[in-house]
Amino acid sequence: MSERSNRALRGGIRAVTGVLIVGVAATGAVLVGAAPLPSVTRDPVAVRVDAVQGGERWFVCAGSFAELGADSKNPSVAVPSGAARVVVAGTASSQGDLERERSGGSAPVVLQAPANQPFAAAQTQSVETEELRGLASQSCAEPANEQWLVGGSTAVGASTTVNLGNPAGKPATVQLTVFDEEGQVDSAQTSGVLVPAGSERIVSLNGYAPGRDRLAVRVVSTGAAVTASLGIGQVDGLQSFAVDAVTRQLTAETTLVVPGVAHPGDADDAGPTDVGHLDEFPMVVRALSAEARNGTAVVTALHGDGTRTELGEIELSGAAVGELSVESWPEQANAVVIEADVPIVGGVLGTTAGTLRDTAWFTPAPELPVDTEVAVPVVSRGQLVLANTGEQEAEVRVTGSGTAEQTYRVPAGAAIVVQAAADSRIFSDAPVHAGVRIASGGDLAGYPVLAENERTAALTVYPR
Repeated sequence: MSERSNRALRGGIRAVTGVLIVGVAATGAVLVGAAPLPSVTRDPVAVRVDAVQGGERWFVCAGSFAELGADSKNPSVAVPSGAARVVVAGTASSQGDLERERSGGSAPVVLQAPANQPFAAAQTQSVETEELRGLASQSCAEPANEQWLVGGSTAVGASTTVNLGNPAGKPATVQLTVFDEEGQVDSAQTSGVLVPAGSERIVSLNGYAPGRDRLAVRVVSTGAAVTASLGIGQVDGLQSFAVDAVTRQLTAETTLVVPGVAHPGDADDAGPTDVGHLDEFPMVVRALSAEARNGTAVVTALHGDGTRTELGEIELSGAAVGELSVESWPEQANAVVIEADVPIVGGVLGTTAGTLRDTAWFTPAPELPVDTEVAVPVVSRGQLVLANTGEQEAEVRVTGSGTAEQTYRVPAGAAIVVQAAADSRIFSDAPVHAGVRIASGGDLAGYPVLAENERTAALTVYPR
């Protein structure tokens, strides 16, 4: 056999051997795959993680009141002036400002506080310009992606602006949907408003919807959550009349509770139910069906002893803002309840009588959590009002710096006035609503005590 034939034979043997090895291995793999193998199974391990612990909450105070038309060269621009005083309940971990397009007055304040500690803030300002006078007070609010504002007018002598604050590090696009006594205002007039990061924008509703007697605004933001509030100015002929600031409400409800409502008469000439005062400047209750559905809202006043007085009804027609003029405001009433058969947003307008006049839009207050400390900022001259719409008495403890703890019993269906320090905290064993009102020296203002924005307190995590 030649050498060449030997090499061919050896190569053939190697090839056959390789095929045999591969075949055996493949057969083994098939056999192993076909045989049942031991397995280990277990349920996923669920771990609860506190998403709030160590987190931060942001609060924006709108800054000084901005007057529309104060600059004769730019009458459509709102000019801020004066200084707003911020009152804090709790300890802020940081403080900053928002930038405004138009300088003047005190800048909007941004406060940061730990999410697991009670904290709240409010601001107040006495306004006195050539055209306007009065007191404007409001809650400092947490940013949200959707909120509602009810109050104001763009009729002759009235101006209403929307303050939009963005404390985030990215811009927000805000859609304003305006409603009046006829329904939703043409959407072409409510295009998106760009609010840059770390800034505030003031939008004139007189430009969006001029000549409207009743206003409500839905505020929806994308890109970043924002805060929203109303600034309202009113003149009576050639005389300055009133200013006000309106705090937002987050969601529509079938029952709205408005603590702290007041409609005081002149201390020298008339009582709180003076007929002449009500005829000239009636108390007004407004409501809007948030889903544009027809319905009826019943309005009642809560007294301090648990009794109530029915004030009237509001017919809700689609997306139109309904209104009730109150013919008689009970002297001992401290809150208004609006109950509807459809989800609504709303507000109550009070007015002072006498030589000096002022108005205030009182905003519904959310139900406060039970058995939880809630921070309550009370501005100068403010009174804390507690409303209990439940069927059981509520025991509320009120504490504050430099004051002894006080315990108040709020009867079922009652609204009472209590004394509270500037940096108060309340603790209730039953659901209550709270607000602060100022009715003194011809000034009138009020704001709700806000609950913490809804957030996920705990997440369920399934680690791999």
